[in-house]
Amino acid sequence: MNHLAHFTLADGSPDLLVGNMLADEVRGRLTDRFSPSIATGIQLHRSIDAFTDAHPLVQASHKRFDKPYRRYGGIITDIVYDHFLARFWRHYHTESLEDFCARSLSEVLDHADQLSESSLLRAKHMHSNRSMEKYGSTAFIERSLVYLSGKLKRDNPLASGFTQFEKHAQSLEADFATFFPELVTFSNNWVQLHTVQNYESTQLTQH
Repeated sequence: MNHLAHFTLADGSPDLLVGNMLADEVRGRLTDRFSPSIATGIQLHRSIDAFTDAHPLVQASHKRFDKPYRRYGGIITDIVYDHFLARFWRHYHTESLEDFCARSLSEVLDHADQLSESSLLRAKHMHSNRSMEKYGSTAFIERSLVYLSGKLKRDNPLASGFTQFEKHAQSLEADFATFFPELVTFSNNWVQLHTVQNYESTQLTQH
């Protein structure tokens, strides 16, 4: 999943949002590198990605693509799923998409001292360009795939990947509509469990 989905699933805690913002560039163990709550946000991001990658419906989405694109199914699906989340936002959140994006990025930027230089620049760019608000446009899918095609070192077909969205949009939408509520449940349960664990750990430390 990409930024909009991760921010949606981490909503309710600025530290979880900051952790999700940092997660893509943080590798390895987290011990003593971040505050416990930000480390939990990074772990949440990783858990969401692992749950998503292993889910049968997401795997089914990958297999819908024509053979040359299937190898890049994870990239295409991530972008398309965020598109559907933005497009059908009112099904999943009571706050408007515009207000949610502005608020969540403002909360991240309020913790600029906790961000790396690259994640801070990315957050500022997303905030000033209102990037996540544009995910609901099909132009977002096409632009993103062309951009990522150029970022990959090896030759790839992503620049024309929008054709796969056009061809399989209805089936992909159905996959997402079933999958995302399951991901919300998984994330909510994960956050509740780890919030309790962190609280109990803090209490033990204090005593």
